[in-house]
Amino acid sequence: MRYCDVSLPVPLDQVFTYRLPDTLQHRVRPGCRLLVPFGARKLTGVVLDLRDEDLRPDVPAGPIKEAMRLIDEEPVLDAGLLSLGRWIAHYYCAPLGEVLRSMTPLSGEVHKSKLYSLTDAGRDAARQLLLASEDEDPSVQLLRLLEARPLSASYLKKKLPHAAAAIRLLEKKGLIAMEDLEAQRDPLRASAARLRASFKTSLQSPSTVGGKLTKRERELHAYLELHPGTHNLGELETVVKGASQAARSLARRDLIVLEPEAPAGVFATAVPPRTLNPHQLEAYQQIEASLREE
Repeated sequence: MRYCDVSLPVPLDQVFTYRLPDTLQHRVRPGCRLLVPFGARKLTGVVLDLRDEDLRPDVPAGPIKEAMRLIDEEPVLDAGLLSLGRWIAHYYCAPLGEVLRSMTPLSGEVHKSKLYSLTDAGRDAARQLLLASEDEDPSVQLLRLLEARPLSASYLKKKLPHAAAAIRLLEKKGLIAMEDLEAQRDPLRASAARLRASFKTSLQSPSTVGGKLTKRERELHAYLELHPGTHNLGELETVVKGASQAARSLARRDLIVLEPEAPAGVFATAVPPRTLNPHQLEAYQQIEASLREE
């Protein structure tokens, strides 16, 4: 039985040990991402080490949970990047898991789904079923749904209680086909705390589109126009009620800009105020006077 040490994106300065199931014991390597249980949640962490012992001397004894799924077949962080992550965490007194999370690909930004559609044989079967009497069989119901258009696996499972078994049966018979889809997630769907909002276009601009604005949209747009710069969308919620939803609507109409919040803490450094010396101040005043004359 093998175990692995995983660094998780949580504000704790420690790593966590998980048991590897048989299917993962020869596939997991340091630098790969692994989906693991963490309390009531499921988190993606980075594997730091593999070993046969179940306990580390710095961790109290306790039940060891089993890892759930391997995200990467190949390591996304090599030994050099893992070493760099440890140095950053030590130098900036930041949790290693959060540092490594900022260094790894954002798989959460890619939406993966399975799309099912009818094959030629499935289309013929669906046409015959349209002429037949109503049938409560899940396979028949699934064919009727797909006869109108291709549908995602998640939609079919919500619509039909036994969709998973019906899908396997119809795939085996060659009546339906599956296609893996990957698409970038809409950045506007990120949480408010991870977005920054800034003013872009006046309502009087000829490029304004999308019809009338709601009261909250008008309030937020006016606030951003009167307060230049970027603002954390989560903090705007305390100023303008319903700012999160209003901001996404305004961004889709190209009236404001929504962009991801820059990482804070690890690389943030305080810049002291600068004071000009007498020669610099004299030069600055001459330049300012010259610009005013123009």
